[in-house]
Amino acid sequence: MSNITVTFVGQPSLHLAIDDTPIGCRYIDLIKMAYDFSRPIYRDTLKYNEDYMKDLAEQAKQVFNWDWDSVGDYTTGIAPALHKNLEILLKNGFDSIPEQYDNLVHELHYCLHLVQHKKLDTVRNSWLQIEWYNDMGFDLPYDFNFADTLNFGDVKLQNPFVGHGPLQIYQEQDHINISQTCKFHNFVKPGINIAERNYPTFTEHQQLIDFFVKHDINFVEKHGVDKILHYTGYPVIGRVINLDDLQQVVEASALKLESIKFE
Repeated sequence: MSNITVTFVGQPSLHLAIDDTPIGCRYIDLIKMAYDFSRPIYRDTLKYNEDYMKDLAEQAKQVFNWDWDSVGDYTTGIAPALHKNLEILLKNGFDSIPEQYDNLVHELHYCLHLVQHKKLDTVRNSWLQIEWYNDMGFDLPYDFNFADTLNFGDVKLQNPFVGHGPLQIYQEQDHINISQTCKFHNFVKPGINIAERNYPTFTEHQQLIDFFVKHDINFVEKHGVDKILHYTGYPVIGRVINLDDLQQVVEASALKLESIKFE
């Protein structure tokens, strides 16, 4: 039985079964409250390309007076510095951004990751991401278990920070200022993220700890190995039950969010 139904224009509805747990129930209530308050944002990944990224980067550089020159190679060039700028800009949450720059900052952050990791394909291969520009939410209890595997159709919690969890830090081999960039996923924000493919099961837990020890031993000593490993993984909160329909949605030429309904 589904708890949430997501519909894109001209596409079959997606029926989401959220975990029948206290956290799952609070998550549903949070999504409903956010939806009643304002319409969410859905970004179709097929819209984003390097030209759009360059335009966004130039706008942000002028607006925020960021100190870097090149707007070229986002994989090895400006991407790390630009992301550090975003981390600092948003350290006090989304509400700290002047409202007129909300869309620029969110578009920039989203597009940066697609360009940096070369996900600008003609197919969708990450996740359908529906989100709200607000700081609503609740603390994620420490007994929540992060999964080592993310499968096609899994629904995961929205990343509440501009920084990344330990798994993404390790996968991207981002060793620059780990203490600033690494954020533990300890807060639930309103957002619906649906995996568009199967992700490999993560098994390199010791290698991840070795990476953190090598590049930021102070971070490891401050938080401890157990805490780092606890927050390593995918925060799966449910799954789409009609996977054939999800496949059709993922393969659509363009997507526009129509509605979210609650059972």
